Amino acid sequence: MSARKLLFASAIFGLAGVAAAETDLTIAIPESTDAVGIESIVDSYPGADVTVVKAPYAELFDRMSAAARSGSGEFDIVMMDDPWIPFFAENDYLENLTPYFVADGVGAPDSDFLAQSLALCRNPYGTGAFICLPFAGNAQMFFYDWRQFERHGVFGAPENWDDVIKAARGVSMAGRSDSFGYGTLDQRPGLSRYGYVYRGAEGNPIVADFLPILWSYNGSVMNEKGKITLDTPEALRALDVFLQLANYAPPAATKYGAEEAGESIAMGVSASSINWPNWISVFEDPEKSAVVGRIAYASIPDGSAVGRAEIGHWVLGIAAASDDKQKAFDFITWATSPEQQRIAAEAGNPPVRYSVLTDPELTQQDRFRHYPTLMESILFSRPRPRHASWVEMERVLGTHLYRVLHGEVSPEDALAAAQHDLTAIVDGK
Repeated sequence: MSARKLLFASAIFGLAGVAAAETDLTIAIPESTDAVGIESIVDSYPGADVTVVKAPYAELFDRMSAAARSGSGEFDIVMMDDPWIPFFAENDYLENLTPYFVADGVGAPDSDFLAQSLALCRNPYGTGAFICLPFAGNAQMFFYDWRQFERHGVFGAPENWDDVIKAARGVSMAGRSDSFGYGTLDQRPGLSRYGYVYRGAEGNPIVADFLPILWSYNGSVMNEKGKITLDTPEALRALDVFLQLANYAPPAATKYGAEEAGESIAMGVSASSINWPNWISVFEDPEKSAVVGRIAYASIPDGSAVGRAEIGHWVLGIAAASDDKQKAFDFITWATSPEQQRIAAEAGNPPVRYSVLTDPELTQQDRFRHYPTLMESILFSRPRPRHASWVEMERVLGTHLYRVLHGEVSPEDALAAAQHDLTAIVDGK
C-alpha cells in the first residue's frame, strides 16, 4: 500500500470508514491552502501509512463532529480550526495529550512553540490540559500595496483605519476614472481598480473580516463573564468602518471567502485586505501573482484601541474514538517538530515555532520577509470567543452581518438582532 492515499470530499461521505480499516492512520484536513503544509510532509512520515481525507471548511467540521458523536473511529487525527477546540474538548471528543508527554519524560510541549500558539491548545484556554498541538500559525495580517498607498498619502504601514479608508478611497476613485492622470486601467500597469477587498460571504468569512475591526474599536462579541456584548456603541462604530471599507471593494466581494479575497490581491485587482498569512507565498510567487514585491505586510491598524490580530491556527488533535492513539500522538509530535515545520514553511505553511520564524536562512528570502510581522501578530493576537457553541454563534452572527451588508437591515437592527440570537444560543434556548 502506498504511504498516502488521498480521499477527496466525496469520500468523506461514503468511503472514509472503509479507508480507515485499510490503513494505519486517517487524518481529516481542510481542502484549502491551509493544508499545504501537512500535505507537504505526510508522504515522508516513516511511522505509519497515513490516509488523508479532505473537505471544505464547513463540511469538515460537520463531518468530524458527526464522527465524534457516533464514536466511529473514522478519524484518528483531526486538523481543526482553533475556535472548534471548545466544542470537541468539552464534549470529550479529543484525547488528553498530557499522559503521552509524561510518558515521553517531557511533561508538556517544548518551549520553542510560541506561547500564544500553545495557549490555544489548552482547554480551558491557556490553563487547561493540552488537547492538541499547533501546526499552521495563522494570525490575520493587513496586506497593502505600499506604492499605491503612498500615491494617496499613506506612507509606511497604516496606523489606523482612517489611513486605510483614505488610501482605499483614492485607489478606488483612480480606478473608476482617469481624473488622477493615470489613464485607463490598461494604461495603468501596477494600479488596482479597488482600494480594499473583504470577505463578505455569509458565516465564517464575514465574521473573520469583521472581528479585528470590532476589537480595534474596543468592541467584543462576548465578555469574560460569557455575556454577549454586540449591541453597543463600540460595535456600531466598528460596523460603520467595515461598511465604509466595503464601498471601496469589488461588488462581488459580498460573496468572497478567503480564497477569492486573496486572489483579488494576487491578481492586482484590489490594493489592500485583512487575510491570513498563508496567502503570502502566493503573493510572492511570479507564477501565481501579479504583485510580486509590491505587497507590504503589517499588523492590524488601530481604531480607538490598539489593533489586534485574530489568531486562527490550525491544530492537530487525536480523536478520542481512535484505536491507534499512540501512533496518532507519534505522528502529531513528528509533524510539529522543527524539522517538519521548516519543510511545511517552505510549502507555504506559516510556522508556530520560534526557531523557524527566526531562521535567517528563511527570513532573508523575500517570500519569508513577513515572518517578523507574523510573529508579532501571533504574540499579540486575540482568539475568537472560546465557547462550545462558537460555530453556531459564528454562523448566526455572519447571517446578520451579511444582511446589513446587503442593505436588508440597518446596522443598529442587525447588532440588536445578533445580540438577541447569540444570547439565546449561550443561554441554551
